[in-house]
Amino acid sequence: MLFVLAHPDDEFGVFPWIEQALRDGRQAVCVWMTDGGWGGQDVLCRQQESQAVLARMGVPLGSMHFLGSVHGIADGDLWNQLVPALQALRAQCAAAPPSELVIPAWEGGHPDHDASHLVGLALAREVGAAARQYTLYQGENLPGPMFKVLSPLAANGPCVPVAVTIRQRLRYILACTRYRSQWKSFVGLLPFYAMKLCLRRHPFVLQPVRLERTSERPHPGPLLYERRGGPHWDAFAARTAEFRHP
Repeated sequence: MLFVLAHPDDEFGVFPWIEQALRDGRQAVCVWMTDGGWGGQDVLCRQQESQAVLARMGVPLGSMHFLGSVHGIADGDLWNQLVPALQALRAQCAAAPPSELVIPAWEGGHPDHDASHLVGLALAREVGAAARQYTLYQGENLPGPMFKVLSPLAANGPCVPVAVTIRQRLRYILACTRYRSQWKSFVGLLPFYAMKLCLRRHPFVLQPVRLERTSERPHPGPLLYERRGGPHWDAFAARTAEFRHP
């Protein structure tokens, strides 16, 4: 079971499926598609934080692969490097193609998340694997830099929840505090994440994926990454067209 992640710490959105895979005796392989070095951040520190969090859950170090760092794919630039990213992911999985992929949602929250969706979907189509998408954050119908955490878009299809116990929820919230280099990000993310885990019966869901869906804007109106200084949708769409059309 292959978990496609854009940045170290994005695994906070897939904790329950990683643990479920391990409980079921499956290999949970995690790949990070960018180096996580946005703004001069310490790449190695970010990697070590993810390794420590996932190792506590039982993921072996040998199942964690930082492809973005190895192949020089910069944080924030994945949408410009889809071809080498797919080549790297293809090579990583050549010896043992995944039977299932869990990929970031097509939701307009971060350009690296949407680009990781495209790379993961491309690999799934190549190897004939099942694929589903997980939500992280997005800004549908919100102004400025505001966003929603763990809020799947209706346009992405029906939601399939995973059961999580109270103990799991508390562990996941605590795990987020271990990404110490990312405290500024989690100051904004963690309160909403914790609220969802405390108040929602099913805070974690997966949705189906369709290539046709990627021909559309993730949602109407300005996307979160457009509002936060990232690429405009028109530029993103033009650069990724090869991956979004049959």
